[in-house]
Amino acid sequence: MDLRSFMVQFIMLLLSGISQSASSYSPFARYEEQFCTDTHTGRQLYVGEIFTRLNECIRVQCLGTHQIWEDSCQVPRALKGECHAVASTQLNLEYPKCCPLYECRTYETNPHGTIEQTNTYNHDGKLVKSHITEMIVIDRRVGPEATKHHTGPVRKYEV
Repeated sequence: MDLRSFMVQFIMLLLSGISQSASSYSPFARYEEQFCTDTHTGRQLYVGEIFTRLNECIRVQCLGTHQIWEDSCQVPRALKGECHAVASTQLNLEYPKCCPLYECRTYETNPHGTIEQTNTYNHDGKLVKSHITEMIVIDRRVGPEATKHHTGPVRKYEV
């Protein structure tokens, strides 16, 4: 085999290897690897992309490992008083603004009246609002006079 035929065969072999490797590389295949698919909605997300599922208040994120991460509203722990959830009146808010707030009431009674404190917490348990109402009883009589002239709360004020 002479040098010229060897070079021609070598170049042909080299070109066939390049064409084989080029056909196995597809820009579309690499493009698909940059996505995650949310199984609940079928939506495709880029790595790092975030969206909130409508009517569920769940934040969905595509991680660099091509896995879906979900954040949802939590019920705060160790809240004091009588607590209940207060849903948002606005529709289609992004997470975490779509999470309900939690309103807790506590009562403290003393000889002069009653103090009602209402604290509002977000889903992380952080205090977002506090409201105090005090009912003051004026002229509380003791003895036989009390049954004749019972005086109820005279003034209610809020702080």
